[in-house]
Parts: sequence; C-alpha cells; structure tokens
Amino acid sequence: MLIDLSSLKEVGSRKSIDRKIELPDLSYREQEIGIPFPLDLKLDMYNTEDSYTLTGSLAGNLVLTCSRCLERFEYKIDIKINEELMKDEINNISEFDISSILIEHILLIIPIKPICSQDCKGLCVQCGQNLNEGECDCEKDIIDPRMAKLKKLFDDKDNEEV
Repeated sequence: MLIDLSSLKEVGSRKSIDRKIELPDLSYREQEIGIPFPLDLKLDMYNTEDSYTLTGSLAGNLVLTCSRCLERFEYKIDIKINEELMKDEINNISEFDISSILIEHILLIIPIKPICSQDCKGLCVQCGQNLNEGECDCEKDIIDPRMAKLKKLFDDKDNEEV
C-alpha cells in the first residue's frame, strides 16, 4: 500500500488515513495465513525534524489453521502501530510503501501454535479422527514403546504379591 508523505512538508504537520486495505495471503513458519477480507487501517502520520512518525491501528480477521485439529478458523486482530521512519532512509516520499510494515506487525501477533478454541480436542493420534466432531473407536490405553518395559516390570511385581 502506497502512502504519500510529500504533503507533510513542515515539521509538526499531520495527516490521517482511515481506509480498508487488501493484503495478500501470507506464508510464515510453514503456516498459511489467509487475509480474505479487507483490513481496517487507521493511521496518523506526523512530520518530526528527522523522521515521520506513524501511529494507529490495523484491525480485521485473518484465517489460520488450528495446530490441534488442523481446521481453518477466523482469528480477530487489532494491532497497535507505532513506527518511526527516518527521513534519510526514504527514497520516494510521494510513494512510500507501508505494506512491509503492516505485514511485519501481522506476523508478530500470530500465535506460535494457533488453536481454534481453548477446548479444542485435536485429532486422534491413531486414526486421525477430529475429536471435536465425534469420538473414534481406537484403543485409548496407548503405551509409549519406550515405557513398555516399565509397565511389564510393574505388572510382574503385582503378580508376585498375589
């Protein structure tokens, strides 16, 4: 998204933006982040002596994949933006692209392991059934093969006492 900073000529001048923006879907840490709906951007830009200050918010819904059940779900965001752009680092003030700043803020608020709800039951480790949709017929008494010897040891001890 391009913004025009050229109208902020004098130190102390201010400009506001309030619009819906569209960003492309993202892929981060092998996770697909869908942005199917326009996001609400509210931004105030100030000209300071050495920089342009951007403050505001970015709000809307993303679509993420639950790390427990692998279902897609909507994730509400409301990001506070506070950036300082140094004037000597900006090449073209009449067409400055802030998309990378917005994407960076989105990536920073994505949970490492997103879940669709706190009570998500996930998938059955044996058959892959989504346990939110119903139970499966798998045996629930699964023993870690690394611990099987210990279980046998305790079973032998119980038999000796009888």
